[in-house]
Amino acid sequence: MKKGFGSIHYCAHFLDRVVSKSARSSSDGVAAFHIASHLLKELDALQDKNPLVTLSFATDSLRVYFRGQLQFHIQPRKFRTIIWIPGAYSRELCREIQKRPQLFAVEGEHISWVFSVGGVKWLMEYLHSNWRPSGAGASKAPVAHSRHIPGEVRQAVLTEFLASGHWCPGVAGITKRHKVSESMRIEFDHILPHSVGGSNHYWNIQVLCSECNQLKRATAA
Repeated sequence: MKKGFGSIHYCAHFLDRVVSKSARSSSDGVAAFHIASHLLKELDALQDKNPLVTLSFATDSLRVYFRGQLQFHIQPRKFRTIIWIPGAYSRELCREIQKRPQLFAVEGEHISWVFSVGGVKWLMEYLHSNWRPSGAGASKAPVAHSRHIPGEVRQAVLTEFLASGHWCPGVAGITKRHKVSESMRIEFDHILPHSVGGSNHYWNIQVLCSECNQLKRATAA
């Protein structure tokens, strides 16, 4: 049985790690808390406005997804917050960050950087500009039973999917349950199809690999 996941606990844990006990001054802690809390708030607002962006808290980071693929991690450290871009993810973002050493101090060569106040501002402007949802500018008039899955629901479902070991449940009678690699694209699916009245509530949303979701749509009655 599915259960709801709130983000308050995860945010509190994230911020607690940023301001963990240290020999540094309290003013450093206040500054670090300000940067971390502002960044979390801005990312949450982006997720709420952009259906292609989904966040998921892991044990040691906040994962940021775009179009169903992991783009980068936000990691809490003592008195600082890090953006970590592993492997081949977001190469263009890596290059842009490297051009701005005044905003992002190097934490790990070529893969991670420390946020400044200006770094948070720049990153959010970059994401808003480059991660535009399709149909931007379209009418936002209320539509009965919209297909739009709220950001907090996507976040909860994705968090559960990652915690369970990246298992795609497959399509009943066609494909079997299987693991999904981090490099594969994932999509959010209405268990009871939206077209026949399926809701956008947490208990009716699941993560499928893109291939299974396409197959489910193609074979729907």
